[in-house]
Amino acid sequence: MAFLAHRKSIGIGAVLAAGLLVGCSAETFDSAEPTASPSSSAVSVSPFPVSGDGSIITPNGYVFKGDFAICNQAKCGDPDANGNAQCTCQVLQDTWTLSPVPTSSFTALQQVDLLMSTFTTSNVTQANSVKCTGGEYADCYGALCTTNEDGTATCTCPVIDENPGEWMKYVDSCSGPDVGCGADLVSAAPLFLPEGSTSFTYFVDAVKQAGDSIPGIPEACPVPSASQSQ
Repeated sequence: MAFLAHRKSIGIGAVLAAGLLVGCSAETFDSAEPTASPSSSAVSVSPFPVSGDGSIITPNGYVFKGDFAICNQAKCGDPDANGNAQCTCQVLQDTWTLSPVPTSSFTALQQVDLLMSTFTTSNVTQANSVKCTGGEYADCYGALCTTNEDGTATCTCPVIDENPGEWMKYVDSCSGPDVGCGADLVSAAPLFLPEGSTSFTYFVDAVKQAGDSIPGIPEACPVPSASQSQ
């Protein structure tokens, strides 16, 4: 795809995380000292400001290297009565990520044996992207996660099933069994118009500011493969 979803909300996990962090480590959370909300529509400054904990502050989130859950190819179970699904996600360490909270908050989460699901493209260099319309998907960005003995993480993600619009998921192959949009409940990201899709651009620019680089968005599968009827 030529663009990444521009996240309009950080999901239920990030809201829960904010409440948790205020209770268990308010001093650590405040140490980031952002001058404005990173999710605001304010014009980006160049270079991006850097918080006291080393997080690079962009208009769409905090960028830093850390340990986190990544759910961009996660399969999920059936939603519960609250509309949340349990998704099995990868765990990455010391990797660049775009996050709804700064790295100091990750330290507070680790103290209570939790991870957060955030965003990166570092683990999908061989994947492809599929554009879907309608149906349902799990929105895991900002979700809270617990680690499993096999090195994966289980993340509790809200399921988007009312007017989900267009969304994008990643697959291993455009000819694989999971390429159909209704094949499984998966973690995915909403798609918006290209002119509003700044999240990935800011992410790339922030990592470049730090003297490093990250892979691009996976190449799109042919349009027929993304049909909702499959």
